Amino acid sequence: MGGRLALVVGSECGALGELGFTGELATGLYDSLRTVGGWQAATDTVGPLLNPTAAQLSSAVSAAFAAAAKQQATLLIGFIGHGTATSAEDFFLLGHDSPSMPDSHTAFHLTQEIRERLNRSALDGLVVLVDACETEQGVFGAARRWPELLARAAGRMELLVAAGDGPAYAGCFTRTLLSTFASGLPLRGENLLPSDLVDPIAAVCVRQQPEHLSFTSGTVTASEGGDPGLWLVPNIARRRDAVTNRPAAGFVDQLTSRLLLTAAVRETLGDIIESGGDRLRGVIGPPGVGKSTLLAMLIRPSLVDTLTISPEYITAAIFLTVNSSVGAVAAELSAQLSARLPGFVEAAKTTRELDEHSGAAHDVFDIEVRHPLARLRKDGRRVTVIVDGLNHPEVGTRRLLIDVLADLTRSDDLRHVRVILGIRQGMGIEDDHALSHMRRIVVSEPVAEDIAATVESARDTRMVLDEREWTAWTDVLLAETPSARSDSDSVTASWLMARLLTEIPGAVADRAMAQDIDLDGVVALRIGVALQLAGTAAAETIGALLGVLAAAGVGPALPIELLDAAMTWMGYRTKIARLRDLTVGLGSLVTRSRPGTVREAVGVTHAALLGGLRAECRRLGVELDDGHRAIIAAIEDNRTESATSYARGAAVRHYLAFDHSSAAFDFLEQLQTPRAADNRDLWSAWLPSFSTVMGTDHRDTLRVRNRLANSRGRSGDINTAIEELEKLGPDQARLLGEQHIDTLTTRLDTADWRGHTGRLERAVAELERLVIDHTRIRGPDHPWTLRVRNTLAYWRSERGSLRRAIIEFEQIIEDQSRILGTADPETLRTRHDLARSRAMAGEIDRALAEFEQLLADQRHMLAPDHAQTIRTRNSIARWLREGGETEKAIREYESLLADQIRIFGPDHPDTFYTRNCLAACHGEAGDIAGAVAEYEQLLADQERILGLDNAHTQLTRSNLDYWRAQHGD
Repeated sequence: MGGRLALVVGSECGALGELGFTGELATGLYDSLRTVGGWQAATDTVGPLLNPTAAQLSSAVSAAFAAAAKQQATLLIGFIGHGTATSAEDFFLLGHDSPSMPDSHTAFHLTQEIRERLNRSALDGLVVLVDACETEQGVFGAARRWPELLARAAGRMELLVAAGDGPAYAGCFTRTLLSTFASGLPLRGENLLPSDLVDPIAAVCVRQQPEHLSFTSGTVTASEGGDPGLWLVPNIARRRDAVTNRPAAGFVDQLTSRLLLTAAVRETLGDIIESGGDRLRGVIGPPGVGKSTLLAMLIRPSLVDTLTISPEYITAAIFLTVNSSVGAVAAELSAQLSARLPGFVEAAKTTRELDEHSGAAHDVFDIEVRHPLARLRKDGRRVTVIVDGLNHPEVGTRRLLIDVLADLTRSDDLRHVRVILGIRQGMGIEDDHALSHMRRIVVSEPVAEDIAATVESARDTRMVLDEREWTAWTDVLLAETPSARSDSDSVTASWLMARLLTEIPGAVADRAMAQDIDLDGVVALRIGVALQLAGTAAAETIGALLGVLAAAGVGPALPIELLDAAMTWMGYRTKIARLRDLTVGLGSLVTRSRPGTVREAVGVTHAALLGGLRAECRRLGVELDDGHRAIIAAIEDNRTESATSYARGAAVRHYLAFDHSSAAFDFLEQLQTPRAADNRDLWSAWLPSFSTVMGTDHRDTLRVRNRLANSRGRSGDINTAIEELEKLGPDQARLLGEQHIDTLTTRLDTADWRGHTGRLERAVAELERLVIDHTRIRGPDHPWTLRVRNTLAYWRSERGSLRRAIIEFEQIIEDQSRILGTADPETLRTRHDLARSRAMAGEIDRALAEFEQLLADQRHMLAPDHAQTIRTRNSIARWLREGGETEKAIREYESLLADQIRIFGPDHPDTFYTRNCLAACHGEAGDIAGAVAEYEQLLADQERILGLDNAHTQLTRSNLDYWRAQHGD
């Protein structure tokens, strides 16, 4: 569903003089819309419709409307040819067989014909482009007769015509469209809108005057304005921007529209640029004063005549949202840097390969951003990254982001990297110790005169309405508008307030400014305008929509299909087209990413708006918890890529919002990856949220602490893992009880990690007590009891108590076979540990026999290529070598190596390990020259893949030196 459909018509009227250009220009427009703008054909006809009869023209338009309505798509109708006005509001598009003086039977009456089709077809927006003479009466008719139906149907329309009441010359309108498509407009946004084309056409086509009309959710506007989702083609002039084709492009469009470049704004921009020698710059100020807009102007410097920088000055830009995670930020930065920084793609590929084969504890930011940037350090090169909105992410994520950004701007191998932060004042972020090296640029609040000037500048391009209709309503609205709330984030003077005031009827805006209403009050007024324009019947739907948007939070993150599903869960079966109507009607309260496409996402524009939005939701009878529940229901019912991506960053927050912490915990477990460092960051990011929402003593908060500690251990920070587990254990015992499974699990984890640090005596002693407790509490046959017994036996063997460990392993296997079954992986794993202990105790022959039997069972019960199967084959080769059967060991290693190369690849650590062992076997078998040659090749491969300083590389270099010495070198 959805999409963008276009019908382009080129028509020569036989009764009038030949134009000669309609076919060529119609074909050019159709091809440009298809290839550049991604529009699809609205009818079965491939290409433009050329020289249709009046009946064929009417039939084609009907078919186009029907197709768009069926798909809930946006429809574009383009006409190039003869047109004529016969009287007031009567304008006709002429077919090939139309007479020079047409009527509704012999030509296409633009106003009436479109009106009739709107009356029976619900579209996701309508765009009409007309290159014909005498089009002014068509605009007048559309302005008077389409809005009522648009409000009930599509709700959004753009009409752009070539001329007023005079002629259109030589297809100048369409030719200018096409040339503008090819060159772009540097002062416009990500995509070209119909309103963007008015000035270029007027400048080139000096003998005619183009006219534009826009209708958006109850508001008719002239000149500027309209729905950014009704765009024609991407703006090629924006291709050098950091955010081109990225989700933030629409947000940057919104930030940079209707700019008022005051002296203070220009001075602040100059300060930011002039401090470029500082590796870290912070743009700091209270909410709503334009920090994000300043940063957006750096991305699009052509909008400011005093800026001498190019779009390449900013290499990448991130506008953080409440859903931002370190992984998402890393992925977005990597995507932008790959497109804009020469060599980054290759550097990132090399880094990923090295990490895959090194086993190092690098996290996703290191791999995707930090290390590739370090590889690209070059004298004179500068990489400048914007990160705006550090106050938005969850507290734990914010901490991680601050640390990685501090590293980017402190480390010697990243001296070419510059970071510009947008920081909300008063949250303590600017005073964080990790950012102590930051150059501060403070942004002041705008003065009241600037806000008034902004509102006044928009007065002529706002609402073409009889404001007398608003007088009585204004009295009621202002009386109901809450006064400033001392407990809110509201501010009394901000560019955000100015932007909202430009979207309110002048009479209401003037009185609001006179009464000095704060931002929350202006939000209430803006929502009141949306409710008034949408009509009484839409009030409940808008209330539910606001509830979902407030739950989704700041930034264009909520995919439109999830918004649709959430609204359905709330009881409002509203088509996506209608959701776009209502969303556009909320104006600057809502920000959109990739508007008008299937990848569109929405959210609240600014955190300062949330207080007012929540208050209005309560006034409209909407519980915010319902918004969170609705989004969760939508997530659970949708498996699209965008829905899944949103869920990764937001589902836990939504679960916690209505106290469903167990579901939040389960979802986090699903997000874990094979990379331990990423899991460490995942649990670290969400622990503060669990602590704040559920409390530090809640069981799920304690479980998060356990997962965090264990992921620290797996990422290499074993001592910290033990310290955190030692603190967690007593808390669990106090809150849950000594016998609770969580308490016992933490004790097991603590003892196990002690064993990994070599504190074997203490580990064994703790595990002995734990076996007694598990047996008493869980029973001797419980799987957890078996697991603890297995762990105890393993660390006994490592401590050197091999005979006792063997006896215990034998008993465990007997119990596991009876309870779990002989084919259970746990039973098979214990059999491996038993054979290993026998070999370590000197019973190599018996151990090899048990390994061989185990191998046969694993191939049958698991798979020939299963990790446990491969591990057993490695053990067989090792103990053949230890037992002096070097030739057999060589054959085993050679067979194993061939399979490891097939399964894991030639550069996998396990493959390298087998090659190392095989080379040693050849040396021990007397082929010293062969061993040296194999070690030399292995060393070259490890240096290429793992690096010169890797521990495995150094071990190979040491082995090579040994065998060279044996060879007399």
